[in-house]
Amino acid sequence: MATILVIDDDAQARDLFTQVLGVEHEVTTASDWVTANAALRPGVDLVLIDVNMPTLSGDTVTKILLQTKPNLQIVLTSAMDESELRRLARSVGAAGAIPKTFDQLLRVRVRRYLP
Repeated sequence: MATILVIDDDAQARDLFTQVLGVEHEVTTASDWVTANAALRPGVDLVLIDVNMPTLSGDTVTKILLQTKPNLQIVLTSAMDESELRRLARSVGAAGAIPKTFDQLLRVRVRRYLP
């Protein structure tokens, strides 16, 4: 079982990540950099960071974390265009990028069944 830290200012997104990933992993969440920094302990295997965060953006937080923990696996998440998100992830040294398309996908799929 891996330990994942989710940093996202959106409570619904944090809850969704926890519900989906918590089935197989230990998930800790933080709504901002201050909370995340306190929650980041040895043994965290992966950090998922939303790009669009108030105060410090996800790409800035990634740069800060990688300065002190260069081997930390960090994945950026965002609803932005997927190719742009991947480019941003590469530019800041993140391990990868996961687009937040699940809510868009859910809306599209649900519409299929509505009159």
